[in-house]
This record gives sequence, C-alpha cells and structure tokens, in this order.
Amino acid sequence: MGLMTTITHWRSGRKAGRELTSLDADGLAALARDVGLSPDQLTRLTARGGRAGEELPRLLDAVGLASERIGRTHPDVMRDMSLVCSGCEAARRCRRDLDRGWAPVVQRYCPNTETIKALQAERCHVVA
Repeated sequence: MGLMTTITHWRSGRKAGRELTSLDADGLAALARDVGLSPDQLTRLTARGGRAGEELPRLLDAVGLASERIGRTHPDVMRDMSLVCSGCEAARRCRRDLDRGWAPVVQRYCPNTETIKALQAERCHVVA
C-alpha cells in the first residue's frame, strides 16, 4: 500500500471516529441498533479504522473457502465472523502472516478457526 493510500485510510478512520463521538448516547444507540450492533461494539469497530476485518476474506480464500458462498448460505455466520475479525487484536500479525502465505499459522491464533473448520467440514469450498 502506498503512502497516499495509507494517509487516506488514516484520515477516513479519524473522520469516522469524530463523527461517532459527536453523537449523543441516544444517537449512538440508534445508529448501533440500525447496523445490528451494541453501542460498545460500534465504537470499538469504528476505532479500528477502515481496514478492520479485511483479513477474513483473504484467510477464507487461503484455506479454500468461498466467502461469497458463505455469505449467501450462512449470512449470520459470515456477519459474526466479520465482527470477530474486525475486533481482533492480532490483525497486524494476521495480515503479515497472510502476506507470507502462512494461513495454517494464522489458524493457530485466529478466533474464527473453529467456525472455519466447521465450514470446511460442511464443504463451503470454492467451486472449481
């Protein structure tokens, strides 16, 4: 990622954070309700910035799962996995390990590993 892209992501995240903190408690609760989250979840996810959760589709692809298919067949599961991924403390490490092609290593610490294994057992693989 180039310097300008990094700056753009950073500025966008800061702007979203400012907009969220400008809401009163009722406004925050209403917004959170609209997107199906608690106010605390929404605040935490917004603080993570625009890149939060981008590792999940990469990991799913690396282990042979089709995120689009999972999203169609199990939308609630995909949403929950996305939320878990977006709030994960190991995002930087995950991104670095995925860049290196180390998906099996990621599965050692990923909080979505058990769900991914269940999806693999259900054969939500990429259709060749």
